[in-house]
Amino acid sequence: MHLTNNSKKLLYILYNEYINRRNHNVPAKRAVHFDNAKSVHENFMPDEQLEDVESYMIELENNSFLDNFYADGTIYYCDLTDFAICKMEELPKNTLLSIADFISKFIP
Repeated sequence: MHLTNNSKKLLYILYNEYINRRNHNVPAKRAVHFDNAKSVHENFMPDEQLEDVESYMIELENNSFLDNFYADGTIYYCDLTDFAICKMEELPKNTLLSIADFISKFIP
């Protein structure tokens, strides 16, 4: 992965949310779906600036981890890609556990 640390953090957070949704029987097609940049900012990275979160989302899109859909000059909604899920699933289990621990320290 050639991502900045902040974009990686967002990817890990979104993937963790995807896994939580799947564990709660949300269908895969809905589990990958996230709302607009403002919602991602408020729900997953509230300590960051909205513009920064949108930049991370664009970086993830440019590296095939997100499909962003734009309207009114911002990200209207996005989907975690199959590529992103595959890349995250390829990580060793202990890496994912440490990521979950890492994320839990940043999200209340």
